[in-house]
Amino acid sequence: MASRKTRRQRHNPVKNILKWLGTIVIIMLLAVGAYVGYAIHQAPTITESALKANPSPGDNQVYVTYDNIPDDYRNALISTEDRTFETNNGVSLGGVFNLVVSNIKTRFGDGVARGGSSITQQLVKLTVFSTSKADQTPTRKIQEIYLALQLNKTHSKAQILEYYVNKIYEGHYQYGAQTIAYYYFGKPLSQLTLSQTAIIAGLGQSPSNFDLYSNPELVEKRRNIVLAAMLDNDKINHHEYEDAKATSVTAGLMPR
Repeated sequence: MASRKTRRQRHNPVKNILKWLGTIVIIMLLAVGAYVGYAIHQAPTITESALKANPSPGDNQVYVTYDNIPDDYRNALISTEDRTFETNNGVSLGGVFNLVVSNIKTRFGDGVARGGSSITQQLVKLTVFSTSKADQTPTRKIQEIYLALQLNKTHSKAQILEYYVNKIYEGHYQYGAQTIAYYYFGKPLSQLTLSQTAIIAGLGQSPSNFDLYSNPELVEKRRNIVLAAMLDNDKINHHEYEDAKATSVTAGLMPR
């Protein structure tokens, strides 16, 4: 009896298939682990000097420290780009989820792919990686996430936000939110209206398209998205939202 039972177990096709599938899964997990480990090992080193904004020769920058970044601008940026910035570990899980979903939709012809990067990840990207789409490889994404996790351990949220705010390219050869505030409106971030603040906070996504001199209509749409994000995140009330939304985007604009 024991021998016949052993033979039945040996020739059970379901068990054999499950065994092979289990082996394949283990091999795949080991391969993925090895790939991730290699990518992390090859990740560049981020230095303190590299984190500080360093525009190219000929470009302009007016550096602003964290203490001089007004609440409205900080709230606008976080509400729009990384709502969990204050509490996440350097990587936005919601952003990763949106990235996966949007890319699946894009693959099937419905939707637009989104980056899904946290503010910390974006700082890493601007510091040690190219922003070119051609360089957005799986290896680089792994390194970006790894470096963001490390940066979040070694730096405060205030330091990370300060570096990021000053490193964003805002168009017209201007780097940083304070710089573009002077360029467009002739005054620092702390003196901007809510409408102007939302305009500045929305520029970094696509500074060439959101050019206030050339494309005020697109800038208005982007500003309204930022204002809506602030309202949804309880950073402004409905009256402030409606008042800022009704303001012309060219109000206070400096002559070109």
